Amino acid sequence: MAFNKQKYLTWAKNIGYATLWLCLVCGLFVSVSFVNKQEKQISCTEINVEIKPTEAAYFVDREMILKTIRKDGNEKKIIGTKINEINISALEEKLCNNPMIKTAQVYSDMNGTLNIHIAQRRPILRILNAFGEGFYLDEDGLKMPLSPNYTAHSQFASGYIFEHGEGRDFAQSAVLKDLFKIATYVDKDTFWNAQIQQIFVTAESEFILIPNIGKQTILFGDISDMETKFKHLFLFYKEAITRVGWDKYSSINVKYKNQIIGKK
Repeated sequence: MAFNKQKYLTWAKNIGYATLWLCLVCGLFVSVSFVNKQEKQISCTEINVEIKPTEAAYFVDREMILKTIRKDGNEKKIIGTKINEINISALEEKLCNNPMIKTAQVYSDMNGTLNIHIAQRRPILRILNAFGEGFYLDEDGLKMPLSPNYTAHSQFASGYIFEHGEGRDFAQSAVLKDLFKIATYVDKDTFWNAQIQQIFVTAESEFILIPNIGKQTILFGDISDMETKFKHLFLFYKEAITRVGWDKYSSINVKYKNQIIGKK
């Protein structure tokens, strides 16, 4: 049989590729095994806790995080613990189950630093329902409980609100959904965020806004044409209130389309 040089070169090349891939896989396996072995030997040298946003809410602090790792929160006793003895996935899950926490990320590095990154939930509306129960709606529309340690600076709503605040679900009733829409609009507008203090829900499921400045109430009605109502109301404040004074009107009515009625 004649020697086929081309077939031999192709065969040799394929054998070479296969050998190379086998070496790479074995090397990777050895490296992973080495890293895993090294990780088992690494002790916790430092706990780096990052909580955001820092300027908006203080529902979660470092002490609370440390108590999630160890009941007594003793950081000195956590330092020196083998990293593999700290169940990182279970710790992350436990933190995520905290109703005050939006997201949690936990990981360690080869230096023994245990990194914990927390994003707090940011409430934009505090609710006092008709049963006397209090809870928040956060910026995503999810319910969250009140904190015994901290009261968030947010709008306040009360009156004929019959939805409960248990659980971690979204607003269910039409009234609570409408309240969230108003609160979201006000939260994103610099002027109204500083001006609107409270929202009262009437028996007819209409809304009365109570401002920070002035003694007047704003009869807002339902949320139909909400943005237009706020724009007209802003013009009224700009053109009329600034001329006659904040206490000239006892009420401002924007319930009716394209109308503003000020009662002196």
